[in-house]
Amino acid sequence: MDAAARAEVGVAVRQALAEYGYERLTTAKIADHYDKSEAGLYYYFDSKDEMIAAFLEHAATQLGEELLCVDTDTPEAALRAACENLFRTPEHDHAGLAVAIMELLSHAPHNETLRRPLLELERACLEALTDIVAAGVEQGVFRPVEPRATAAFLLAAADGSTGIAVALEMNVSDDLRTGWEAYVDSLLAE
Repeated sequence: MDAAARAEVGVAVRQALAEYGYERLTTAKIADHYDKSEAGLYYYFDSKDEMIAAFLEHAATQLGEELLCVDTDTPEAALRAACENLFRTPEHDHAGLAVAIMELLSHAPHNETLRRPLLELERACLEALTDIVAAGVEQGVFRPVEPRATAAFLLAAADGSTGIAVALEMNVSDDLRTGWEAYVDSLLAE
């Protein structure tokens, strides 16, 4: 399957997954968002999970690039922009997709087809955040913290925030923003 066709399937999976979630997602619902038939999907993929895996592989690359390619002048601004992207609110453009990915994560321990691309997605985020923090430490913008540990903490907090702020729609979005902003502030060199 060429890259353009794979990207078309990825878009269809993303839209259907955000709309229906994993449990209610079917290949017919993916096909509703795809220009070709359901049979056309099965020409390239054997299962719904393989279609989701193809989407996740594309998403990992795209998200890592988005986090690193923010148009900012400083590592501080880059980290704030990354947090803005990762700490989702119910109003966020990709809120439904974030909840669907959280749902997929619950299946990862028992589903190798999903586990591998989900690991790639989380690793892409972790690497991008690590690079931002490392640049900040090297430039003296951040205190001498361990970049990977700092990035892992932020990623875990952002992943968890999807559950309470987006999936459960608890009214904590402002509190989460206050929390991650204070954390980023605490990283700044004196």
